[in-house]
Amino acid sequence: MNQLRVIVSSTRPNRIGPAVTQWVVDQADPTQWEVRILDLAAIGLPFMDEEDMPKSGNYAKPHTRAWASEIFESDAIVVVTPQYNRSFPAPIKNAIDFLYAEWHAKPIAIVGYGWSGGVDARADLTRVLTHVEADVVGDLGLTFPEQLTPAGAVADETGAAAELRGLLDALRAKVLDLDEVPARS
Repeated sequence: MNQLRVIVSSTRPNRIGPAVTQWVVDQADPTQWEVRILDLAAIGLPFMDEEDMPKSGNYAKPHTRAWASEIFESDAIVVVTPQYNRSFPAPIKNAIDFLYAEWHAKPIAIVGYGWSGGVDARADLTRVLTHVEADVVGDLGLTFPEQLTPAGAVADETGAAAELRGLLDALRAKVLDLDEVPARS
């Protein structure tokens, strides 16, 4: 069974990220994916506190090793992110920066939300993930109030669910391709 991690990137009180994330999880085919939610608010990574550079892979702190294990053991990832001040929230940047090799060739999709569908957050996050050599397969933007309520409920009339299922299919195709490629040394 393929391992899908869905990251809730907002840690703000009264956030709707968990509701949007649950919608993402509900779209994943349970015959293809074993899904685990990684809520950055619950994980509580401090801001970078490792002595060595992430590229060394020499993780000394238990929270870094646990985070690295979650990302490494996943086959694919969906990042759910709001747009704050024309970009993504700091906790997801921090979570990315803690690691390096674990992101390499990892198939990732981004679901952004906000008044503009998280367009800037999605673009910025794509740039950061591409820099750490993740494989961003695509993204989806959910806009207030057309596709998303203030409580985080997703309206499906716009085809958002079908678009997300297409992203999940693209992730699965990448995972199946990766299974045929020898591991990087």
